[in-house]
Amino acid sequence: MKRAVWCLSIVIFTLVLSAGFCETVVLYLSGDSRIDIDGNGRWKKPTADMRLLDGSIVRTGSDGELELEIDGERVLIGRDTKTSIKSLKEKLGQRKKLAWFQNLSPVIKNLIGARSKQTETVLTGVRGAAPEEEGIDWMGGLDEDDPGMRFESGKELYKEGEYGKAINVFKDLLESEGLAGSAHEVSFYLGSSMFHTMQYEESIPYLKESMRQKDAYYYEVALLHSSFARYFIQDYEGAIQGFASYVREFGEGTFAPYALLMLGKSYKVLGEREEAKQYFNRIRSGYRDTDVYYDAVSEMREM
Repeated sequence: MKRAVWCLSIVIFTLVLSAGFCETVVLYLSGDSRIDIDGNGRWKKPTADMRLLDGSIVRTGSDGELELEIDGERVLIGRDTKTSIKSLKEKLGQRKKLAWFQNLSPVIKNLIGARSKQTETVLTGVRGAAPEEEGIDWMGGLDEDDPGMRFESGKELYKEGEYGKAINVFKDLLESEGLAGSAHEVSFYLGSSMFHTMQYEESIPYLKESMRQKDAYYYEVALLHSSFARYFIQDYEGAIQGFASYVREFGEGTFAPYALLMLGKSYKVLGEREEAKQYFNRIRSGYRDTDVYYDAVSEMREM
């Protein structure tokens, strides 16, 4: 009897402990939004640090946005959206099935940062070649209303992981056409910010627009994010097209094994076993030292 009580206590303690670490908290809010805490139809205005339940329902208006922390990850609820915390956790669970995905994201972000700096250096060199007597001040005169300054502010928010705030900056820039000449670059950062906050379907049009500039420093990442977004919304044929384009255009690049794995997984879901095996075998034979090797082996065993 004592043993049974002791085991029950351990189970209860574990559940309580897990609940403490798997909570949902409101991080950031703007515009009109409402939350039904218990799912019983009683709506209230959210506040920062508000704790939500799995059964809570979130609704945003035409100008409303909410950024939540769910089980330690940031999730943005975009405008004109109604969703439940349970469904958002299911999306997170889908992403977490790719155990290596969390480690891949900072690598991709660092790549964007490094290539962006290289581009800025080149532009600075070109601009610096202008005769001083022309009096051109390329960096001066920027203020809070300057589109260039707002864009740099948005990129800094993106770098810091403040995706909800970054999205507002980039959306305003596109709507105001304040940086019409850099619309593709703004579209990339907007789409990428949406991708990071699991607004996968909404991110695709912006990423697609940014990919019109194939020689841009962000093109490779836009192609990756777009392909993953299609996979996460279960558009497996679209995902196959995207990842196949990546492999075709970037060959044996850093992210090639991940693209090959996703091709295999997409074909597997569609029931095309031989195509799936082909990609899993390419990983097994050529990428034994990568963190997706065992994923490919596991996928093969399940077939």
